[in-house]
Amino acid sequence: MELKIHQIWYRDEHEAALDPNLLSWDNRENQRPEWCEYWVMRQAAQDFDKNFGELTGFLSWKYQQKLNIESSQIKAYIEAYPGADCYIFSPAVFQVAIYLNVWQQGEEWHPGITRQAQVMLQELGYQINLENSIDHHLTTAYGNYWIAGRTFWIKYLEFMDGVFHYIESALDNDRHGLWELVHGSNGGESHVQFLPIIPFLVERLFSVFVKLHPEFKIVAWQFPLDMMQSRTQGAAGIIPMANWCKYLAAETQDKKYLQLFSALQIELKKALTEAISKDKEFRMR
Repeated sequence: MELKIHQIWYRDEHEAALDPNLLSWDNRENQRPEWCEYWVMRQAAQDFDKNFGELTGFLSWKYQQKLNIESSQIKAYIEAYPGADCYIFSPAVFQVAIYLNVWQQGEEWHPGITRQAQVMLQELGYQINLENSIDHHLTTAYGNYWIAGRTFWIKYLEFMDGVFHYIESALDNDRHGLWELVHGSNGGESHVQFLPIIPFLVERLFSVFVKLHPEFKIVAWQFPLDMMQSRTQGAAGIIPMANWCKYLAAETQDKKYLQLFSALQIELKKALTEAISKDKEFRMR
């Protein structure tokens, strides 16, 4: 199996933190910061055969501190579940479970993102209701932490090419909202800048893409219980139940699973409130 995992870095001080077992992608020029990881993916696709293997991913320079795992564990997980089209390694387990979908979560941090994405997708010809969509551990990849096969990548890059040209032409078509600057960071906490909504929208479009392509088999890495407990306090047992309720709701269209999720969501919010009361530095991951 030819596995190519590129590790993107933006500043000189990031180089020392790179994993020597991964492929270094020097993005210090950072020519298009508003596109974040997607710009690197797009550049890599210009020489597809060189930069893409049987399985390929683009992780950040700080993936180890976000996931608390080594590249050897990523490779071992992929080998343990052969044949999947995409492997998700999302660090934001609380964020994935507590919201109905990635757009509901997005509204907490980037108000108006759902409407902007909905308009764009409709104009691109995609009929999908973002507000009522359901996302779970098999459709969510915050931070673009995913590794996929060649066919998945080809289809994803094709999908994103339409998005790219739509957004690039937005200034010429009175869709200026996509380019309004909002607070965000790119390249690390010490490298804060104002960015448009674009990278936050693109990150969530992964969830749209996988719904448009149900033919792809996706698996998602899960934190071991001890790591889950340290990251989520008292919610470690609730998180997988919430995700599976959402999964079953999406697969069966049976409303009872959404009712169960709503009950679990209340418990997750209680757990979050308790975690914050115990630790003011606790962040919902």
